[in-house]
Amino acid sequence: MALLEDVTKGLTSPTGLAVGIGAVILTPVLLPVVSSVARPLARAVLSTGIGLYRQTVEPVSRAMTDLVSEARQELAAGSTSAAQEEGTSTKPHRKAGKSEG
Repeated sequence: MALLEDVTKGLTSPTGLAVGIGAVILTPVLLPVVSSVARPLARAVLSTGIGLYRQTVEPVSRAMTDLVSEARQELAAGSTSAAQEEGTSTKPHRKAGKSEG
C-alpha cells in the first residue's frame, strides 16, 4: 500500500490527473504513429552498430589470429630446434666397466 500512496501523493492538483487521463486516451492513437517512426529508426541504429562492430572487431580478430599463428609457428620451430640440439649435444658418457647401482 505504501507504493500506491507514494504514487498518489503527487496527485494533489487536477493537472496531473488530466495529464494521466490524456496519456491513457492518446496512447492507442499515438502508439502506431510512434512505432512506424521508431521501427525504421531502430533498424538504422542497429544496422549502423553492426557495421561499426564489424569494421572494428574483424581487423582486430584477424590481427590476433595472425599473432597466434606466428606464435605457434615459433613454438613449433623452437621445439624442433631444441630437439635437434638435444640430439647433437654431448651426452654424459658412462664409464666402461662400472655398473650403476
